[in-house]
Amino acid sequence: MQKNYSHLKHLKSHPLKKEIFYLIEKDKDLESLFLDNSNFRKFKRPKGFEGLIRLITEQQLSVASAKAIFFRIKKKLNRFNPEEFLKLSDTVLKETGLSRQKISYCRILAESIKHKEISFYKLHRMSDELLKENLIKIKGIGEWTAECYMLASLDRPDIWPVKDLGLQIAIKKIKGFDARPSEDEMRAISEIWKPYRSTVANVLWASYD
Repeated sequence: MQKNYSHLKHLKSHPLKKEIFYLIEKDKDLESLFLDNSNFRKFKRPKGFEGLIRLITEQQLSVASAKAIFFRIKKKLNRFNPEEFLKLSDTVLKETGLSRQKISYCRILAESIKHKEISFYKLHRMSDELLKENLIKIKGIGEWTAECYMLASLDRPDIWPVKDLGLQIAIKKIKGFDARPSEDEMRAISEIWKPYRSTVANVLWASYD
């Protein structure tokens, strides 16, 4: 029997309508989520060096704090590339609000790109699994940063950052759980959303923000 989705008609003009209707069909808990956040957009970050620096900046910080720090860094650079970044002293970087540890991570990343130890051309052509594996070999880039890069910078459609606190809190709410789900529970819950888990992450972030 054909399902009646007339109450979702305004979602039919959404750029991700194919993914949205597929997901609603798979999981009824997502229907009200998409309706309540019908203007949600994809989480976007630049590709390459700038994108990874922004995501490193965002690790374990509020969106507002991280954004402020990142734009202070950006103002210090004529061009956002490893060579220009490496010209900035630790003192200047500390003034932006970047922590000592993150300065170290950003420098390691910049040096690795400058010396051609990292090739974005090669990385961007890898499968999700292989790309994540290679990104987390870089000091300062863990699973969360790698997955957010794949989702926000490369627009990969099936990425699900289970370590993300905002996603855990949003899942607790929409599923009516008493506590935040564990990483294993996050993985298990997401199985039925494949191959469009990035769309779920995007709408959940919108609902959490």
